[in-house]
Amino acid sequence: MELSKNPNRDIFVLIAILIGFMISYAYVFDTKIDMNGDNASYYMLGKALWQGEGYVSINSIFKSPNNHFPPGYPVIISGVLHVWDSFTAVKLLNGLFLLCTLILAYFIVRDISGNNVIAWISIPFLLVNTHLLRFSTIMMSEIPFLFFSLLSIYFFFKAYHQTGKREITNYIAAFIFFMVAFYIRTLGIALLASFGLVVIFDLKKKWKVLAAYIPAFVLFFVPWWLRSQHLGGNSYINQLVMINPYRPELGPINAGELYVRIIKNIERYITREIPDVLFPFKTFNYRDEASIGEWITGILIAAIIIAGIVNLKRYKKLVVGYMGSTFVALLLWPDVWVGVRFVLPLLPFLLMGFLNGIQFLFTALRKKLNYTKTMPLWPVLLILIAFYPDVRNLHKKAKMKYEPKWNNYFETAKWFRKREITDVVVSCRKPVMFYLYSGTFTTKYKYTQDDKDLITDLRARKTDYVVIDQLGYSSTFRYLFPAIQNNSDQFELILHIEKPDTYLLKLLP
Repeated sequence: MELSKNPNRDIFVLIAILIGFMISYAYVFDTKIDMNGDNASYYMLGKALWQGEGYVSINSIFKSPNNHFPPGYPVIISGVLHVWDSFTAVKLLNGLFLLCTLILAYFIVRDISGNNVIAWISIPFLLVNTHLLRFSTIMMSEIPFLFFSLLSIYFFFKAYHQTGKREITNYIAAFIFFMVAFYIRTLGIALLASFGLVVIFDLKKKWKVLAAYIPAFVLFFVPWWLRSQHLGGNSYINQLVMINPYRPELGPINAGELYVRIIKNIERYITREIPDVLFPFKTFNYRDEASIGEWITGILIAAIIIAGIVNLKRYKKLVVGYMGSTFVALLLWPDVWVGVRFVLPLLPFLLMGFLNGIQFLFTALRKKLNYTKTMPLWPVLLILIAFYPDVRNLHKKAKMKYEPKWNNYFETAKWFRKREITDVVVSCRKPVMFYLYSGTFTTKYKYTQDDKDLITDLRARKTDYVVIDQLGYSSTFRYLFPAIQNNSDQFELILHIEKPDTYLLKLLP
């Protein structure tokens, strides 16, 4: 079905999106803190900005400047906290970003594919995608990044064939939203790369756009870059050149190991991440080798997406440029960073490519069989039946209490708050999350197997207490626990919570 714009139909679709969003979002909304440390870090940095303390880690006794997370999302959080100081407020804003993303995705998919049916069908797939729903209910940057990326792309291709003031206005809007996306997540640089490729290969007469974008980007980026260099360099880049960011003792990566990393990432994206982000039916164990069935499924899905992208009617170079630039960056990522969060910004385009690929195959098959009737695309919606169990699991998790290991961890933190002890430093595996419930200063411990070096570092950090947790992270029992065992005379047991055993120990003077 070719593109046919109808304002009344668009209004109907927007109402349907709103109703569908309200139902699905309310069904899975979770008021609890997510169990990854990044969401707590974002909140902590937003709170620091809100309190006027600057872009610093307020959980640290040294109030050290933060050089890991880009400031975009914490700035957004600080704005929310001016209105309502609550985890829930930040989560609800992410939900609003998701709603706006769904609306944008509808118009972008419709205009790029030139097919109303593909645009309509893509929305139910996005509405019940458990990855989108989950990230919209936690304090993470994925959904705001997706929204501002799509907004930038929307204004860029809106200016694609325009001239005069409208063209300039839209190109400026595209650049502004690109910078917002970039400062939310550094991966946003893929947008600038895709815009450059479009100008070079498709809009040669509009080279002035690229000539304006590059110096403008440098102008807005240099202050943050200089700050990062002053603080020891960008932490993401520092992690990128390591074999394993969680095992610093393994050292930096070399050319041979980088090649192996790229191959592993290619394998994982084909067999795991791309199928999972589109069809989240299966929980993967990333320690297992990809099975033959996963390879066949992954290659088939990738082939359909490629066929769909190649046969796009419009803006093909923009889509190829953005997806290609993003994947080039992702293939360089440490292969221990697994999961769909990095590929999530491409979900609307992967879905559009898949649906357009199915449509292309239907059309080719119809011609091959001399079948005169149109083969409808809507039956692919039957796949959505398989989404329900995962959506139901999200609902169940939202209603559940914290797991015992996390509950004990937070109860240990609350031990300080109940006693109004705030001027001490606690060393633990998840310092920012501990800070949210304790109100004390927190710090990590040094990742070293030299127990004397670890203890010396604890004292350098002005540590008063340490926590032995059961959260399941290997560093606690690889580094901290042996150091305490070998230096037990320097620690005093303060608190022990059972099932599972969680210990709070005081580091003696």
